[in-house]
Amino acid sequence: MNRKDNPTLHLFPKIDPGTGKRWTLADQGKAALNEICDALNSETHRELKFHLRAWVEAWRASGPNLKKMIGGLPDPQKTALPIAMRTLTTPTNGAKAELLFVPDYPVLEGLLGEQRVWLKKADNKLTPEVEAMILFHLLTVAPGCEKIAGPCQRCDRYYIKKRASQKVYCSRRCGNAATAVVRTRERIADERKDKLLRAKAAMKKWKPTATRLDWKHWVCEKTGIDPRFLTRAVSKGHLVPPKKER
Repeated sequence: MNRKDNPTLHLFPKIDPGTGKRWTLADQGKAALNEICDALNSETHRELKFHLRAWVEAWRASGPNLKKMIGGLPDPQKTALPIAMRTLTTPTNGAKAELLFVPDYPVLEGLLGEQRVWLKKADNKLTPEVEAMILFHLLTVAPGCEKIAGPCQRCDRYYIKKRASQKVYCSRRCGNAATAVVRTRERIADERKDKLLRAKAAMKKWKPTATRLDWKHWVCEKTGIDPRFLTRAVSKGHLVPPKKER
């Protein structure tokens, strides 16, 4: 089926009540997935982010297997999620109809209670809990929903995968930065190990009868190791100070 054969799919409600944005989706889901990622990463609507992340994490943990996930939900979520949305069609001036995908507010109110559904019913402002449920429902019908991934192990953001193997980092920038951090830690660990080995070798050659320097300053002079490194190594038990000969 080509694009011309598909009706236009409108998704509601708005992802962010303050922006005035409308959901639109034809046969591609990228725009919708971007909107959902915005909600998953939102710093403005933290409660919505919390609830939506809980839905997405449970979904992905199930396989994702939507039937399995819904079967494990507690009531009334188990009942509410599959029937939270309904479809309507409206005619266009052409040969096609538009398919509207909208929340079924009376059903949600009956199952969850009006107080859990609305912040301000007169202004059509949903609670973050219900808005997250609706957005998750929309995610599961959006083409390409399986491309949602995250959170990124570096920046903790959700993202849309550009390739199937992209499962850890949201971008090359995060991947490269994380790799650089690991390499820096490995380099520091190797340098520290080398200093300890050189310090231990030098300590064996220290003889208090042959020098006025204590062992620490003698080792520093012979190896160039900072005395603060030796002090920390002793305090952590990585170096044992040599005993003075009697």
